[in-house]
Amino acid sequence: MRCAMLSWLSMGIASLVFAATTADAKSCGGDIACACGDTVREDTVLEADLTDCQDDGLRLRGRVVLECGGFEISGRGKGEGVLLDQTEGAVVRGCRINGFKTGVRIRGGRHNVVVDNEVVDSGRYGVEIAKASPGNLIASNLVSGSGDEGVHVGTGAHRTRVVGNEVRGSRRENLYVLSSDGGVFRANLFAESGNAAIYVKHSSEGLFVANEVVGHVVHVRGHSMANRFEDNALKGGRFVFEAYKDKHSASVRGWTRPSGNRVEGGSVLDTKACFEFKGSSDNRADGVGSNGCKARRQHKKGGRKALRNSVSLVAYDG
Repeated sequence: MRCAMLSWLSMGIASLVFAATTADAKSCGGDIACACGDTVREDTVLEADLTDCQDDGLRLRGRVVLECGGFEISGRGKGEGVLLDQTEGAVVRGCRINGFKTGVRIRGGRHNVVVDNEVVDSGRYGVEIAKASPGNLIASNLVSGSGDEGVHVGTGAHRTRVVGNEVRGSRRENLYVLSSDGGVFRANLFAESGNAAIYVKHSSEGLFVANEVVGHVVHVRGHSMANRFEDNALKGGRFVFEAYKDKHSASVRGWTRPSGNRVEGGSVLDTKACFEFKGSSDNRADGVGSNGCKARRQHKKGGRKALRNSVSLVAYDG
């Protein structure tokens, strides 16, 4: 009886807290100052930190600009620091976002800009583009210490641009591109990831240019076709092109393999093998600088031979 009463009281208190939190949430922006959980409906400039947010930090709706001016939005490991909810043309700039499940999440929108932010210590993703949100720009951000992936470019986020960011210390991948075509990934630093620095799966016609990759691989898997890697600098990692059997994707079933991808210029340093092909075919690398690695390793994967993959290395002149 006593346990049941305590349980009932706990549920009642939790309900009151939730109700109070929901009631306190409001629309903000313009002359109305924002607080944790509010929805930004007009352009706004933060004038103070928003700390210890219980769930989401701020939500954006519509074509609005959130300018943080270096102020902080911090949470308790739940929700999103800044959620762009089905927005088009919104901007998030100059925010220090930390301690949320996901730092910045774009959900179901397009043509938004996330620029000059610091996103640290997210429980899952630092920046996530979800629900088929194309044409967004992620630029000049620091994304650090993510519990899963630093930047997640999700299914249908075609023509995403990830430019000039520093992404480091992700527990798994620093950049994960999933079933998203035509992206541009330029002049980023990817360092100190737990798994691949760059992971490309079922994604085609992407352009990866002048990125610096430290300490892990660039991994291309599954139905990934006609991607171009130009003038990227890898140190302590290599390129891997690998066949993959997908049991879960609605659009890609069974074994598929990367094909027709090109690597041009750049360098692969301080690794035993520069390129590894696992059941992949017709991929080519030309003019890649190296300091003594084995040019190519090839293996079967899923009963498929690695076929017609070519590598041409040049001495790295530093």
